[in-house]
Amino acid sequence: MKNIAIFLMSILVISCNTSKIIAQDNIESATYQTWIAGVRGGGSGINFSLELKSELPSNIQLKKLIFRGYEVPFEKQDALHFMARIKTEGNQQKYDGDDSQIYSSPKNAITLAENEAILIFSKNGKEYQQKITKVIEKPALEYPSAKPKF
Repeated sequence: MKNIAIFLMSILVISCNTSKIIAQDNIESATYQTWIAGVRGGGSGINFSLELKSELPSNIQLKKLIFRGYEVPFEKQDALHFMARIKTEGNQQKYDGDDSQIYSSPKNAITLAENEAILIFSKNGKEYQQKITKVIEKPALEYPSAKPKF
């Protein structure tokens, strides 16, 4: 009976460590960069970038990101790079009082610190969540309001 309990505990520990290794230890860098358009109503947002050390196994897919209250899908750039684009509420109104033009990414009720995010991935069809910390902020992009005249 004691051997069975030890065996079950070891399986539990191995399975927990496997899901952690997939996300946390395979991340080379996690960065984000805010942006704002240079024209009224041009929009604003956050580009979240994830770089992996090695390719994900074929049975694992990176699905979504939860960051600063937003939940958005990942776009695969290549085998090691993923991007999530969050559209925020800032700079959305076409003119004063026009609320009909506001389009932003869907919100999530999970509260995180400013430099934390949650990755949602699936392994063999089952969803897992992994919290990552120390997300690095890059300098904001502030697009010019007009093309420079030379």
